[in-house]
Amino acid sequence: MTNVGIIGCGMMGRVHSIAYAGLENVNVKAVASLSREQTLECARLASSRTSTVDEILNDEEIEIVSICTPTDTHRDLVVEAARSKKHIFCEKPIARTLKDALEMVEVCKQNGVSLGVDHVVRFFDSYSRAKSLMEEGTIGKVVMARLYRGGVFPKHGWNNWFDELCRSGGVLLDLSIHDFDFLRTVLGEVESITARSVKNTPSHPGRNRDHALAILKFANGSLAHVEGSWAEPENAPSKFTTSFEFVGREGMITYDSDEDFTMRIQTASKDFPYFSKSTPAANDPYGLHIQKFIEAVREERKVPVGGTEAIEALKISLAANRSAESGRPVKLLEVV
Repeated sequence: MTNVGIIGCGMMGRVHSIAYAGLENVNVKAVASLSREQTLECARLASSRTSTVDEILNDEEIEIVSICTPTDTHRDLVVEAARSKKHIFCEKPIARTLKDALEMVEVCKQNGVSLGVDHVVRFFDSYSRAKSLMEEGTIGKVVMARLYRGGVFPKHGWNNWFDELCRSGGVLLDLSIHDFDFLRTVLGEVESITARSVKNTPSHPGRNRDHALAILKFANGSLAHVEGSWAEPENAPSKFTTSFEFVGREGMITYDSDEDFTMRIQTASKDFPYFSKSTPAANDPYGLHIQKFIEAVREERKVPVGGTEAIEALKISLAANRSAESGRPVKLLEVV
């Protein structure tokens, strides 16, 4: 039995509580957060007890700690957990700054504990299947991509922390980082990025609302257009949607969560059907990622999406924000 503690009981704390509860031989021993109401809810979902952060970190029976707090608090909690010899599963982004992220990875290494970061998009069936199809050569060499991720502004954040750029980093760092991370697994390393963000311009229309566009140039010559949004109106038919389009020399793969979750594949290759469509499986990507993390910890091997990989995604987001602020393309090498 693996004992777990959850720190932070907001929306993602609830997601983690449900995910852990669905796994065999895993026990959420304690949960803690600043909100008594939210802590009680997570305790109910995970069949756990309420506690404090200090109690969780000092409990020798707890092996793994999930960090589900605002981004700017990750560094302090991860460092403290690592020094308490806990393995850590941290929500994305790994940190608000590169300095904090590098320190987190180093402290975990020094204390011999694993650090996993919840870049969960890799575990959604639609994305993992698209990646497999591209690796199989279904659409030939991928030369361009377009990804969208967005919805209404996340008002569930504690004290509206998502609205503060110094805490959340805005939509490019908090939300589009999912797509930046996934693109790295498909197209490799990013060379430069050009971005614009409503939040980073003088014409920003008010609080909360943010919308951003980014063009990524990869070292292999491919281009990707990434759009992220916290600007959908409250009465929008879909509170949150995702879509992607990957274009190769011999076809394309498209997906839109608003269109009955259907994936379409078009090819010019004689080795594959010219046109097909399918519905990705309705799996639990959070539970799958956490399960893979726990298995890696138990078997003392590399965890999926470790701290070093998470740092690469963070660099892209930081470069995107720098580009939006400066109005110029930013090379990844500038983010140090």
